[in-house]
Amino acid sequence: MSDYPSAAPPEVLPHPRSLCHGCGAPPRYVRTKTSVFIQCPIAPMKYPPQPVARCDFFVPREPGDGASSVR
Repeated sequence: MSDYPSAAPPEVLPHPRSLCHGCGAPPRYVRTKTSVFIQCPIAPMKYPPQPVARCDFFVPREPGDGASSVR
């Protein structure tokens, strides 16, 4: 894993049931040596506690946008 932020989701999604993975915002995945954090580009709390089950800022992803689906 890299220490640099990435828009690309990791192979295994952290907190796979999180609403963030299906958001059209889209989330950024910040990797450290031991963890992957989900950064929101639009919510005031940039790193919401996971897993996110409800979010006032959630925007459904458009079908066919090329992003990974929730696994």
